[in-house]
Amino acid sequence: MEEIKRLLLAEKAALLAEIRDKSSKKNKTNSDIGDAIDSSVEEQDRELDLLLQDREQSRLKGIENALQRMESDDFGYCDECGENISKKRLLAVPLTRMCINCQSNEERSRLAQNAFSRADYSSQVLSDE
Repeated sequence: MEEIKRLLLAEKAALLAEIRDKSSKKNKTNSDIGDAIDSSVEEQDRELDLLLQDREQSRLKGIENALQRMESDDFGYCDECGENISKKRLLAVPLTRMCINCQSNEERSRLAQNAFSRADYSSQVLSDE
């Protein structure tokens, strides 16, 4: 578990450095906007930055949660079946909360539900015509 903890702490440090770097660059941006195209590009960049910032914050929360679970000895157990998650899986996906079998079952269930929803929507659209 120490190896996984080191990976998580290194990723946390990298994320925090990236967030600090982006916020310092954001403060230095030039507010002198040229034409409408420049304004549009700047707006798209801001939207992308916000999306990435949300992802980084979510990843940071996941890392914090995993570190807390390590401290309370809850890390490495599947949330669904309670079995140990393999070390190999934890090294590959340190924030995982499910063993490979439960994760596969959930993904299959989600895919089946999405397929059912699309089929139901298609039948409604066709019957309305």
